[in-house]
Amino acid sequence: MPATFTQRPYFLLGAALALPVVVLVVLQLVFTLNREREDIERQTLARAAAVSELADAMLEGDVSAMRVLATSPSFTHHAWIEAYARSREVSAFNPAWRNIILSDLQTRREVFDLARGFSAAGEALKPFADLQPTNDGAIIGDIYRDGENCPCAYVHLPILEGGHPRFLLTIALDPRRFQTLLIEHTPPGLVSAINDRHGNFVARNVNYEARVGTPATPFLRRALASSANSGIYDAVTYEGFQNKTAFVRSPISGWSAHIAIASVLIDRPRLLVFLTVGVGALVAFASAAGLIFWALRDLAERRQAERQLAQTQKLEAIGQLTGGVAHDFNNLLTVMIGGLNMLLRRMDDPKQREIAEHMLDAAQRGDKLTKQLLAFSRGKQLELSAVDLHVLVPGMEELLRRSINPQTQLEFELQPSARWVKTDANQLELAILNLVINARDAMPDGGRIAVSVRDSADHPENVELAVADDGMGMPKDISDRAFEPFFTTKPAGKGTGLGLAQVFGAAQQSGGSVEIESSPGRGTIVRFILPRTAPPPKQPTLLVTDYSMPGMTGLELAERARAQVGGLKVLIVSGYADATALEASAARPALLRKPFDERALLDAVNNAFAA
Repeated sequence: MPATFTQRPYFLLGAALALPVVVLVVLQLVFTLNREREDIERQTLARAAAVSELADAMLEGDVSAMRVLATSPSFTHHAWIEAYARSREVSAFNPAWRNIILSDLQTRREVFDLARGFSAAGEALKPFADLQPTNDGAIIGDIYRDGENCPCAYVHLPILEGGHPRFLLTIALDPRRFQTLLIEHTPPGLVSAINDRHGNFVARNVNYEARVGTPATPFLRRALASSANSGIYDAVTYEGFQNKTAFVRSPISGWSAHIAIASVLIDRPRLLVFLTVGVGALVAFASAAGLIFWALRDLAERRQAERQLAQTQKLEAIGQLTGGVAHDFNNLLTVMIGGLNMLLRRMDDPKQREIAEHMLDAAQRGDKLTKQLLAFSRGKQLELSAVDLHVLVPGMEELLRRSINPQTQLEFELQPSARWVKTDANQLELAILNLVINARDAMPDGGRIAVSVRDSADHPENVELAVADDGMGMPKDISDRAFEPFFTTKPAGKGTGLGLAQVFGAAQQSGGSVEIESSPGRGTIVRFILPRTAPPPKQPTLLVTDYSMPGMTGLELAERARAQVGGLKVLIVSGYADATALEASAARPALLRKPFDERALLDAVNNAFAA
């Protein structure tokens, strides 16, 4: 039977007692066999890489000197006697250069060879120079044992004319310079070598004179034949030294560096099993202590879950109570709004109408509040419609200013092109209020809160509503969890953790998203991304006015109003208005003569809209 939530800590405690034995076995089989072996292999590869890089640096220095020589005027103007003399001067300054040869790739003949005196009739190209270069890139050649002043390693540099290789400048290098490098960087007791791209020895710290310029063992050549540029392979040297060899191939020259160590040094980690027992016991003890800590933390998480469950039940109870109160209050408001509308239709006194209109406005605000309470209590889906942010956001200014500290500055920025979005107006107002209250709490000493509406930079089909503050900000681990239900950094009793969760839910159900940008000491920006929508069709507007008024007549008022509001319908109420003047007016008002009853007023309004 699976363990229950309350039984789980006891299973964890039992596992903590059994863990040391398991850990000891694992440590003996894994740790002792791999750790030291990996360290030795890594260090040997690092030595081989260092030797390869130093050899490349030497070769690059030679290539740089060759480029300088190839660009001298004597080479450029084909003054070969002067070029021959210049080459001798450069060779004197480079002791490792045993020879310099210039070959004509077009005639396939040598231009000159410093090993001989200058002759206008050059010899045929040597085999090692019989190349077909395609650009001016240097070619690091191979080492040759036979020939004058050999063994030598050859480096070739094509010289371009007309964008194509015409000549080939070749130098013969003394391999002892690489031998010196290799010995300096090989620890005692190891066997090392530098090989050309075909596996011939350029340098070797053991038996150099006999092996330089000769092929390496089959083990080494098989490693070079693979596609790997580095690695470790099993080998036996010509001297019978059984080893594991680390090699690194240069991507520049194609040469490779090899360092061989005795196989027993890599296999030795198996001898450390007995030492691992003691280390494993310590690690097992630490792991057991960690499991005990885990069990205690599990108990703490259970208590936290119980508190969250209690909070959820409390919120459900509050929601049910809120729903019942809001429902009954909504019934009362329905009677009030209906009665006030009936009174307004019967009132002629302007002061009485003004008082009744204020009462109706307050009742309608109460109606909006009950809708928000019912939405909270039922958790219903949003009622999506076209919402004008240029009306909704400024309309909340008084409520928002009452919700923040007097020393906090509240700013609004509305971009003209970012206006209509598809969302639930009540839930959006509640989301903005939650964000402003959070911004206020992040600035206990006051500061600046900016509410902005602008086009989304990343998604033109969306509108961005942002609330920014310059408060204390949040670290990333807090901002990543900010939208989780019941997650709050406020003290107990100061917040439920549902504010930002409501914001996130409203954005998701509207087909948008929420982004948060924050860092400690740099404030917070919460971006509410909402889908853009077209404005709803305009409803005809009716102006109802008396004809006789102080300052101007109702007809003059209608003409001025029509100039500002296109398509405005006008109904003039009068007992003695001049019908001729009304018909001649551009406002084309309808006329309702006094006295009249409700039926006459309703007919006049319908006729005015139909006109």
